[in-house]
Amino acid sequence: MRTIRMAIMLIGTILLGGGSLASAHPDLIDPQASSARVAVMKSFPGAVIRDWQPAPMPGLYMFTLNNDERIFFVDESGQYLLAQAALFDMKEQKNLTQEFIMGKRRELLAAVPLQDAILYRPSELAPGMRESAPVLVFDDPDCPFCRELHAEVKQLVEAGVPVAVFLHPVERLHKGAIQKSINIWCSDNRQDMLDTALAGKPVPDAGKPCDAPLEHNLQLARQLGGGPTPYIVFPDGRTVAGKKSAAELMAMLGMPPTVAQQLGSVSR
Repeated sequence: MRTIRMAIMLIGTILLGGGSLASAHPDLIDPQASSARVAVMKSFPGAVIRDWQPAPMPGLYMFTLNNDERIFFVDESGQYLLAQAALFDMKEQKNLTQEFIMGKRRELLAAVPLQDAILYRPSELAPGMRESAPVLVFDDPDCPFCRELHAEVKQLVEAGVPVAVFLHPVERLHKGAIQKSINIWCSDNRQDMLDTALAGKPVPDAGKPCDAPLEHNLQLARQLGGGPTPYIVFPDGRTVAGKKSAAELMAMLGMPPTVAQQLGSVSR
């Protein structure tokens, strides 16, 4: 009897406008959403549906899967799926899919685990820069382009920009990169050892085991859009892959180039 009474009370709550219940469980009052979600679950068994919401375009729902950054759209019937589609608002001239992606990236960056990075702190912060919101760089210690970028990173730090370097070994391309990353992370001075590795010099064995956050770093990179190393993520969620000059990176941050950068190389 008690179970029946509880069921009656629940139904009464819904019929009488239990807004919080309906709001927390939109599928209870949105059969189209329920049908579409069931279809998605059947097509992606075992996957976790995240960020489910009505798309700006009527008749579609948008969502992500697991920790993947890619955006999917499904129609109300659950028959049609758009994968990695860009939805544009032509009236406002906006890429709505990209705006959604950037919003998700900013959420991730607000909680990024800086304790898993090797931090390069400037002696004085440039205007608008915050230590809690550094530029993120994902580096493989054996990646030739990462080595080229590292000198530019040093210039960026000298210009007042904090940089957090996450070790991101790509073992399938650079055999031994994982062990080298572990040796860097487990060393007494991680920054010096990273500088050594990215200068192309041998990295000695750390001599003591420690927990290196390499898997966490690889997952974070995937959540932020992935990309080949070096992979750079700006505080506002923009990303760029490959080697860039310090002047280019500063321009992307809205900073003017230094006098030395404007003059180019100066003979010594």
